[in-house]
Amino acid sequence: MSKLFDLEWHGEEVIQVSEDQLGEIMSEFTLVAEGCSKKKLRKGHGVLTGTLRRSIHGASGDYTFAGDNVEPSESSPERGNQKITPVRVGNHFLTQLGSGLVYAMKMHQGWGKFAGYHFITEGVDEAKGQIDAIVARHQVK
Repeated sequence: MSKLFDLEWHGEEVIQVSEDQLGEIMSEFTLVAEGCSKKKLRKGHGVLTGTLRRSIHGASGDYTFAGDNVEPSESSPERGNQKITPVRVGNHFLTQLGSGLVYAMKMHQGWGKFAGYHFITEGVDEAKGQIDAIVARHQVK
């Protein structure tokens, strides 16, 4: 019997390239969503000192936001604009977007008669419109 094809299996390499590419896509998408979320907060719309806006950031799936809480001030740290490495949990790759400020959830969701600003969910929804371009930028060449 003659051999028609001599194939080498490169499955593990293909999987690794795919995972790396997915990580880059997820990282960029999270950063875009972070930027969109920050733009939703402005003077007169959730911004007094800018602390909440500066606190919004993307993070890996295992990050704990609780340590980010700071008092409102003009000089609070900028937590965002950092490359994010997704965490793999089983067959899932996870990133997060949020704020560790104790009052962030109330500003987002509201309380009493205040309906909230929904800056993160609206930012993520806005970023979804850019997902095709983000994926296209990370195609393996």
